[in-house]
Amino acid sequence: MRVAIFHGPKNIAIEDVPDEPLGPGEARIEVARCGICGSDVSMTSGSAFDYACGRRLGHETAGTVIELGKGISRLRIGDRVTVMPNGFCGDCLQCREGRPLFCPNAKGLFGGFGERLVITENAAFPYPASVSHAEGALVEPIACGRKALMGARMQKGDSVLVIGAGSMGLATIYWARQLGAGRIVVATRTDARHETALAIGADAAVSLGAGDADALARALPEPPQIVVECIGKPGSLQQAIGQVRIGGAVISLGMCTQGDTVLPATAAFKEATLHFPVGYAPQDFIETIRAFDADAVRPEIMVSEVLPLDALPALIEEMRGNHTHQKVQIAP
Repeated sequence: MRVAIFHGPKNIAIEDVPDEPLGPGEARIEVARCGICGSDVSMTSGSAFDYACGRRLGHETAGTVIELGKGISRLRIGDRVTVMPNGFCGDCLQCREGRPLFCPNAKGLFGGFGERLVITENAAFPYPASVSHAEGALVEPIACGRKALMGARMQKGDSVLVIGAGSMGLATIYWARQLGAGRIVVATRTDARHETALAIGADAAVSLGAGDADALARALPEPPQIVVECIGKPGSLQQAIGQVRIGGAVISLGMCTQGDTVLPATAAFKEATLHFPVGYAPQDFIETIRAFDADAVRPEIMVSEVLPLDALPALIEEMRGNHTHQKVQIAP
């Protein structure tokens, strides 16, 4: 089968490899869609956070079960599933505390940028026919928004400012609306994704670089209870702290991989709490699928392009610089 493999900074190749044999508790899926995550770009660029050489790429994966190993009890041939990219054990301290991505016994389930993928049963989450494969591949990124807001203890009616409208920004907007937020405003550098942000749940969208210094104040007259930083560039976290209300919460979802200076006193004088969530728990996957099934808003509107596997290496190179792509999915 063909799969994308990382061979070092800015070196991604599509290669033919043998199908892996199935072990106990494992299943094989035919991949239908896999989304490109910001980490697929930032962690293949030559930073200290790069993936290990030889890593198969792709973790926003959805597909159809085509083969079952021994001991499988929950999955059936033909099930349409989204995949958590860690085959967690479920028994260790990290799993019990809802942090399966930190499970020391986990089997990595990367390889969604490939034709087929071996997964563990507990990392597979079936979705109904009402949810498309494109939406199945969006469960993983959008589940991050739920965990982030739940961890910050967002209450119904809380106002939310989201800085940035990439995948994490849109995921947060979606779940802020699902969880009953009050006014939701997204602030971006350009207006390229405003239409999508509004369609998925934001009440207002403003461009911070438009030369209108009062645009944000008009959209959000009072400081918000929650500010979510989703840009990941130096200075963004300090900007978020400057916007939050006294006693509010700042969530960092941008995952900046460079040094970033923050002035702690600005947060202290607001008694603001800072949150640095990563990923999701199984319940976040389950609730995201339920929301997709029940909601009139179709998350598939986030997807701007669907491209073949061979397009992936050049596309990721293009995305290392300024680009106009939104959520791109690969159909292997």
